[in-house]
Amino acid sequence: MLAVILAGGKGIRMMPLTKDKPKAMIAFKGKPILEHLLDALVFAGINSFVIVVGYKKEKIIGYFGNKYKGIPIRYVAQKKPLGTAHALLQAKKLAEDKENFIVCNADVIPSVNDIKRMLIAKSKNILAIRQEDHPENFGVVSFNGNKVVSIAEKPKEAKSPSYVNVGLYKFSPEIFEIIPKLKKSRRNEYELTDALKELIARKKLKCLKMKNRVIDISKIEDLNKWGV
Repeated sequence: MLAVILAGGKGIRMMPLTKDKPKAMIAFKGKPILEHLLDALVFAGINSFVIVVGYKKEKIIGYFGNKYKGIPIRYVAQKKPLGTAHALLQAKKLAEDKENFIVCNADVIPSVNDIKRMLIAKSKNILAIRQEDHPENFGVVSFNGNKVVSIAEKPKEAKSPSYVNVGLYKFSPEIFEIIPKLKKSRRNEYELTDALKELIARKKLKCLKMKNRVIDISKIEDLNKWGV
């Protein structure tokens, strides 16, 4: 299965570490964050990568080249930082012929076993979720069984703990029909969360609870939290 990795972000909350490199290339336990993610995806059974690059893209391309552990890598550029949905749309030509494909944020490292569970799950559109003690910093997900009923981005009054969006998905090509119809958010970006809301409205989004630890590196403090 193909994995599309969203690695175009600058990572403003990671400054000054991202002054001369993209967030995905920050060192974590001796190698770039992105390399840890690629390792997990390879061991889970992914056989093709598309990496969406943007800020300081030459750092990623120069480091990984066109293969990683024998798995081919193709790159697509997000020329302007117009949001996560816009970033995914750049991979349309390379992913739209797939029945399903994985999408993952480059600053998230799920476990190999949880990625495997995502790969073999029968549903076409799946959102990975995990429990979080500080849900106000994430997309909070409500669900009934395995059916997602709502998602709220960084709600101020979220109950603790709550289930939140991991940043790991399995999509069908239907996502590429939805994204071009999105409107810009208050941040003047096309948000993947809004595409998820449309899938929810169509009653086509399921969730998968992560059974193992998910390493999420959103800010500098997280490097120490998980151990540099």
